[in-house]
Amino acid sequence: MAGDLLTRLKKTPVLCDGAMGTLLYAKGIFINRCYDELNLSQPDLIRGVHHEYLQAGAEIIETNTFGANSFRLARHSMADRVHDINLAGARVAREAAKSFDVWVAGSVGPLGIRIEPLRKLARPSVGRSQPWSRAA
Repeated sequence: MAGDLLTRLKKTPVLCDGAMGTLLYAKGIFINRCYDELNLSQPDLIRGVHHEYLQAGAEIIETNTFGANSFRLARHSMADRVHDINLAGARVAREAAKSFDVWVAGSVGPLGIRIEPLRKLARPSVGRSQPWSRAA
């Protein structure tokens, strides 16, 4: 099954895992913890959650890296651990999946901060040489 994903998707739906954070919370990890850091401090816990999804029939599991970006990790004073946490998340997921014929997908969530939008592009008036210009 671990062949071409697009070919598979054209044939039938693919079952993916669910909410890693919800299961971690249900296992007693409170929301004030950095769930992504658990890839380093409690890899067996994360591997176990992946394994539960695989046993339930998941064909794609996502890494435990939804919030593993410098902005979200900074809330836990771990912005400098982005690489280590993401690498460990991928490693743990691949280890869990190695005895299954499944895909491992990287999980990337939002930054968790508001970024100001870019200025809108305005349609030019007739006769302008440039097709688009920035609004003032």
